Amino acid sequence: MKTRDKIIQASIELFNEQGERNVTTNHIAAHLGISPGNLYYHFRNKEDIILSIYEEYARNLLLDTFPQVNPETKPLDTIILYMDAVFQALMKFRFFYANLPVLLAKNPLLHEKYVEVQHTISKRLSEMLVSLRDANMMTFEDDELADIVSILRLINTFWLSFYQTQNENTEINDSVFLDGVLKILVMIRPYITESAKPDFMKAKAMYQQRHKEALAVA
Repeated sequence: MKTRDKIIQASIELFNEQGERNVTTNHIAAHLGISPGNLYYHFRNKEDIILSIYEEYARNLLLDTFPQVNPETKPLDTIILYMDAVFQALMKFRFFYANLPVLLAKNPLLHEKYVEVQHTISKRLSEMLVSLRDANMMTFEDDELADIVSILRLINTFWLSFYQTQNENTEINDSVFLDGVLKILVMIRPYITESAKPDFMKAKAMYQQRHKEALAVA
């Protein structure tokens, strides 16, 4: 692995474990056993590292794991794949969402890229929901689509922050993310058609079981 990639991966690890605010470039260099000068050869400052991490996050979610709407995949399977992809990405880059407003305020370029990526995510999520409606698995009016997308993204984006402010134990593990998935299922259930409810309830039961198992391990 190249030094630049090692710096990115070490930074993600340290930011997740200790919180981005508590980690300096010197901490990252010491963790890797390299000189600060070597780190600054690849990145100008910590904000530059975070920007590169976000670019990796965007590639990971949008290019590698975000499900594509296609005739070969059942619509409900598509949204399950979407929830898995989003919450797996949140787990890997959880430090980012634990301190999102501050990070964006400190780095205008990061804010610009974040907004750009979120627009793309909104577009793909809208397409996914419309595919569910076209398959008679969801029902909603055209003027409700934007609000449904916004609420889903709101849960995805701020679930970690909400969880950590509501619990004394702020440790983040798989059970926390699966709990977030269950919240999404509660939110979309009123829009599920009668014909799709058996499949929907089967998916819900699967996530409830996974959540139960994750709690047992935590």
